[in-house]
Amino acid sequence: MKKKRFQILLFVFIFFSLKYNAATCIALGNGDWATPALWSCGHIPTCGDSVVIPAGKTVTISSQQNNSGCGAPMQITVYGTIKFNSGSKLQMACGSAIYIMSGGSIQPGTGGGNANYIQICGTTYWNAGMGTLSGPQCVPSTLPNCSAALPVELISFTASECYTNKICLTWITATEKNNSYFDIERSSNAIDFETLFYVNSQAINGNSSVKINYEAADEKPVEGLSYYRLKQVDKDQSFIYSSIISVNTVPEKNFRFVIYPNPNSGEFSANISGLENNHEIKIILRDMKGAVLFMSSFYTKEASSTIPIIPQSKLISGTYVCSLYLEEIEYKVKVLVNTRE
Repeated sequence: MKKKRFQILLFVFIFFSLKYNAATCIALGNGDWATPALWSCGHIPTCGDSVVIPAGKTVTISSQQNNSGCGAPMQITVYGTIKFNSGSKLQMACGSAIYIMSGGSIQPGTGGGNANYIQICGTTYWNAGMGTLSGPQCVPSTLPNCSAALPVELISFTASECYTNKICLTWITATEKNNSYFDIERSSNAIDFETLFYVNSQAINGNSSVKINYEAADEKPVEGLSYYRLKQVDKDQSFIYSSIISVNTVPEKNFRFVIYPNPNSGEFSANISGLENNHEIKIILRDMKGAVLFMSSFYTKEASSTIPIIPQSKLISGTYVCSLYLEEIEYKVKVLVNTRE
């Protein structure tokens, strides 16, 4: 049976409300708001869209963005930075909201007063004269349940290869309130989603203030680019969506990437097999915060290669992620380290 390659785009997001059938637009890099290629949705964010600025990304608004005339509100979640050039404006429909997360910010351009402003339903809630807005806070500041919405309820949502021809989906919640279950949804175009299955909440009575880890698997993934998202459903049947992760599956004969032993005491190796000679390989070990602890690049010379993983410093007990990059495709293996006797 053929193995598959998995190209994975990972993000960390808060769950957010969606009341309209519109796109989720995630900034893929630094750039201008008005550049369609900047966004995962393939278009400039418009009425009804949910916009996400990931941490480390800066989106610049250099022209007037007027989405006030439509009936559908926008929602913007800012983990990174929105930066206004002088004279630029952002106008949004009634009911729109901006959630600035911890570490996120909205920055004015040169010039004060109304050189830049954000309007919702015709009311100006921020202008350049008010200076930088730093998270955590909301625009408008009077949003219902703003304080409840700002904590990162969903710490992570990731996809990786597991077993043969399956995609493992894992997510971690920081807190849960009145949660009933999660629907796992898949799409081929990031617009039209189908429900694959559901996973019940592990929180007692649907409420938790501690981290909870979830795992599920897509038993029959499709080849090519697929998109996944979570639909979290409360006991009263109200629901909210996560942002989207994408997975690109490409057939690959007999390729294997294995960490052994796993779990281990901090000493382990990576075994790569099933490749022809002269493939460029990069291996990176990271902790759960993304810090790089080991990196090695080389060309394969044999069908099977074993690489000792020797981090820069001694590992402590915990979970790590070892990534292998092959032809710009990333493979991930979770590594469990227990240094206790």
